[in-house]
Amino acid sequence: MKKIKLLSNPSYHQAEVWLVEENGRKLVYKDFSKWGILGAFIIKREAWFYKKLSRIEGFPKFFGTPTPYSLLIEYIDGISSKKAKNLPEKFFERLKNLISRMHKKNIYHFDLRHLSNILVKDEKPYIIDLGTCLYIPVFGFLFKWIDECAVLYIKGRISPELLSNKEKRILKKINRISKLWFFHKILKGD
Repeated sequence: MKKIKLLSNPSYHQAEVWLVEENGRKLVYKDFSKWGILGAFIIKREAWFYKKLSRIEGFPKFFGTPTPYSLLIEYIDGISSKKAKNLPEKFFERLKNLISRMHKKNIYHFDLRHLSNILVKDEKPYIIDLGTCLYIPVFGFLFKWIDECAVLYIKGRISPELLSNKEKRILKKINRISKLWFFHKILKGD
């Protein structure tokens, strides 16, 4: 495996994320080795979510765990939605559908408001960084609104002209509620 480029700016709480090449294929190598046994737990957990979702178009394919502290996933040659502008309504419909398919597997992301967790390629969404996901087989419907509301937030940031008046009102309420959320004070999003 040949490391090509560091994709992340790793800090004390983040993994090193590399673009690598293996057997002529570009992949993403996520490494939590600096965290020791906790890193192995984090990677094992995230790998489980990639395995469950990798057959759904819009999630990277999973290529294994080369070490107990790392995983390999498909490289999506797109741009971060943080850099995207004026995406069409079809993009947001696809994103809602992708989230719905994830929820049907009882998986909830909880961090889609971070624009860096959604890539854009050919005006299609790809959800990455499954480290915050939870598997909730019972009563998951109580939490699906969190991921679904993220679509409005993203739409408001990327293509605000597409928001209907009703969506603007909902988004305003969501933003008020999210300020009460504990992690909003720590992680303010992108």
